[in-house]
Amino acid sequence: MGKAEETKARLERAALTLFVARGVAETTTKEIAMAASVAEGTIYRYFPSKEQLALDLFLGHHRALAEALEEAQRPAKGLRAKIEAIVRCYCEWADRDWTLFAYHLLNQHSFLIQVPEETPNPVDVVRAVIAEAMEAGEIPRRSVDLAAASAIGVVLQAATYKVYGRFTGDLSDHVRFFADAAWAVLSVKESPAQAAP
Repeated sequence: MGKAEETKARLERAALTLFVARGVAETTTKEIAMAASVAEGTIYRYFPSKEQLALDLFLGHHRALAEALEEAQRPAKGLRAKIEAIVRCYCEWADRDWTLFAYHLLNQHSFLIQVPEETPNPVDVVRAVIAEAMEAGEIPRRSVDLAAASAIGVVLQAATYKVYGRFTGDLSDHVRFFADAAWAVLSVKESPAQAAP
């Protein structure tokens, strides 16, 4: 890694750490520069603004996570195996760089609206797998978006709890539990009352 790439990486890591601890709006470029041991003006050699730095960090993780999930589920056969592959990949991704993962999780509401249409999206990966399973008759047909939201929520809410210190340790330690819970959510049949017109 060259000096320029090393400086950029140091700036990104300093920004990430501060953004997670204090929030994007509350973090100043001066604080980022101090944490990265560079002059404040150095930031602008790599990023036009603090906001662009924050968005670039989000988009980079968002795209890479979607690509990793797609790659993980592709060789798996059947919905149950695909769920486990996706959950395992997601948890390992979180455990590998918790600061980056927490940043993405905590800032999704601010940045999702700015994600370009063609950018790979983690939710779209899960949604496509669920839609395919419904089409194949593996699980009951229902709103694909509701099913995806419910299955994703199994892991996402646990990750949110970890961000706020409600539990500690690696998410990967709970892959089997998360995968079983997501499967249970997706495979549940409608009650007669729900199925009635």
